[in-house]
Amino acid sequence: MKNKLIILASALLLLLAACSEQHSIARRFVKNNRKTVVALYMPERLVKSNLRNDSIPAELADSSLQKQIAYLEKQVKVIDKINDDKFLDIIYLTMQSTLKDYGLKVEYWEGESTQPDSTHWVIEIPRIEVTEACDPQQFCGWIDYSRYCMDVPVDIVNVAAWFNLANDTTFTMTFTEQNYFNDTDVAFDVDYKNNVVAKVSCDTINIDGFYRFATILGKLYAGYCYDFMMNKYIDSQQNTPADAVYRYRYDPYERYFYQTQRDYLIEIK
Repeated sequence: MKNKLIILASALLLLLAACSEQHSIARRFVKNNRKTVVALYMPERLVKSNLRNDSIPAELADSSLQKQIAYLEKQVKVIDKINDDKFLDIIYLTMQSTLKDYGLKVEYWEGESTQPDSTHWVIEIPRIEVTEACDPQQFCGWIDYSRYCMDVPVDIVNVAAWFNLANDTTFTMTFTEQNYFNDTDVAFDVDYKNNVVAKVSCDTINIDGFYRFATILGKLYAGYCYDFMMNKYIDSQQNTPADAVYRYRYDPYERYFYQTQRDYLIEIK
């Protein structure tokens, strides 16, 4: 037992030492990159797909083809209404502002003889895919020790983005995706006839909400890119092996570091 405690204590000390080393490197990275210049490039257009599988309701089965088409078109909430330039402008301007919060400056420094280095980064987004779908999701609840479930169709707009990132420690492609979807809630209850009923509330997605979502994405993308560069720097500087699962994130507003297991860019190797 004594030997096991000694081994456990030694492992804990090694873990604490590694964390302390990583924190020190991360702080050095933040300090050294307060005036870093970033060349930020956006795609010229979005790649959009409508993957909805809406069906014609029974009451419209015998109606004209025009009415059926009009019904299906009405079910599409976002994908056919997106203005590519507006969406990409929101992403760009929000990223530019957020990168400034990290101490970076967005400007096009590149020339024939200029290469990415520790104070000159490239963030290129070569492709953004936007896909709309409607998928059933199961909602469940309990009444008198009995579990009830029902499937509710949920509108989902998926935004997938690829990033080419370059500085002195990395030149690689990364990926991330996020969903904009209905805020749906299902509550189960018993009516006056003692029947179990489901009460469904839903905030429908729309194009204005999608543009507000673009602002969230711009902030997220800027943080993800900064953190990816920071973790690459940590990996290149630390003496202990790099952690392939837990990655560091930095909050420039509260000025603290924290670890995450999945909230970061995925490197494409």
